[in-house]
Amino acid sequence: MTELSRLAHGVLFPALGRRTVPRWARARVEEGLGGFVLFGKDIASAEQIRQLTADLHGLRDHVLLSLDEEGGDVNRLEPHGGTSVPGNHALGRLDDPELTREAAYQIGLSLVAAGIDWDLAPAVDTAVNPLSPNGIRCFGADRALVARHAAAWVEGLQAAGVSACAKHFPGHGLSSTDAHLGTPTVDLSRQELVDHYLDPFRAAIAAGVDSIMVSHVRLTQLDTVPATISPAVLTGLLRGELGYDGVVITDALEMRGISDVAALPQAAVRAIAAGADALCLGAWAFGDDVDTAAAALVAAVEDGTLPEERLREANARIARLGTRPRATGAAHDDAVGARLARDVVEVHGDPVLRGKRALVVRLDPTHSPAQGGASWGIAEPLRAAGVEVETLAVAGDTYNAEGVIKAEVGLYLDEFGPDADVVLLVRSSHRFPWQRPVLDELLAKYPGCVVVDMGVPGDDFGQFRGWVRTFGASRVCAQAAVDTLLAGA
Repeated sequence: MTELSRLAHGVLFPALGRRTVPRWARARVEEGLGGFVLFGKDIASAEQIRQLTADLHGLRDHVLLSLDEEGGDVNRLEPHGGTSVPGNHALGRLDDPELTREAAYQIGLSLVAAGIDWDLAPAVDTAVNPLSPNGIRCFGADRALVARHAAAWVEGLQAAGVSACAKHFPGHGLSSTDAHLGTPTVDLSRQELVDHYLDPFRAAIAAGVDSIMVSHVRLTQLDTVPATISPAVLTGLLRGELGYDGVVITDALEMRGISDVAALPQAAVRAIAAGADALCLGAWAFGDDVDTAAAALVAAVEDGTLPEERLREANARIARLGTRPRATGAAHDDAVGARLARDVVEVHGDPVLRGKRALVVRLDPTHSPAQGGASWGIAEPLRAAGVEVETLAVAGDTYNAEGVIKAEVGLYLDEFGPDADVVLLVRSSHRFPWQRPVLDELLAKYPGCVVVDMGVPGDDFGQFRGWVRTFGASRVCAQAAVDTLLAGA
């Protein structure tokens, strides 16, 4: 192994793809691989993830292990012994930075217990576009609010000894495009970016954030390419204007937002040349992708396209991660998230169930790849509380979805009486045009339905018998909704 090859491997962070250490990973760690980004598919239980991280750390000194544990809708550990807290949107609604700091600290404790060094969170985009696919992951639409909570979240997580990562620089908030599926665009001048748009990242930097994730958004007035590979954005704005000297990691290079513009070898070289330090390769990037990216970086240095010093600088920054003192002797407190979820719930009308039987009709949103495989809903906690639950889930591509729902609700009420409980479960229904006609039809025929909205508020449900808003779909949010539905039972 040459020193240049080691430097090239040191900036790469692929997925793992297995729940035990695969043979390909051992070989690449020996070559100097920086570490891994773990995903939900790599985790089966609290015991398994602790063993896996211990085995990976045992391969070599300073193998960095990271994942996306944002709290709320995007989590990896919550189903496997991690803490459950409401996500950023709910924390922004509460608007108490101390509560945000505490929630992030609890997440940090659960990450320490699992053996994770680096959390690719928080998301500090500002959701000024109500159709943003990241809205539920954002603290809100007000930049000052987002800035103060970004700082609190970073401080809380890093106090537990886990490195934080403010994302997705320079911010997705104006776009309605999911970068997994295309390249978001933001049409702002450099002055507008500097004057206010970047404030949440300024706040995270002032709070000492260990890393920042650059997104695939294209700033149309600064460059023709995504920020991931833009010197104007990374060197000019982030390093220059904001003075940031911590680790810059790319969002996944397998995402369409960058892969439509540059294939992996070109994207890897251009991102490092632009000022990034660490390359997140993606959820489905393994041994061959590591070899491809490493070979491209080595070749770029050898042909003069990429200065070797840029790789050395990147490796030196990455070496600082994972060195914070770890909180020991304290387990995360699940009561914290449960309390926050109860405090943020909003109730209108009379949503309390009349009996011990309910039909839950779930209108599924478009699945976000960022969420992973985490499920959402209230059926299980209702059953655990002794309610006999029937469920129906439909999505935009469900055949005759509107007809299916009307038929099922009609049959249910015909069998159990007009006052039987029907709960309509939605998430940010205003973002999905197919859902409004369904809701209007149900309101016209069955106004006695109850609505539980676990997303960003948009549609008005005031004419239904009652509704509950949780502002997130984590486990504690679901339990808070159920506690409301069963109030007085």
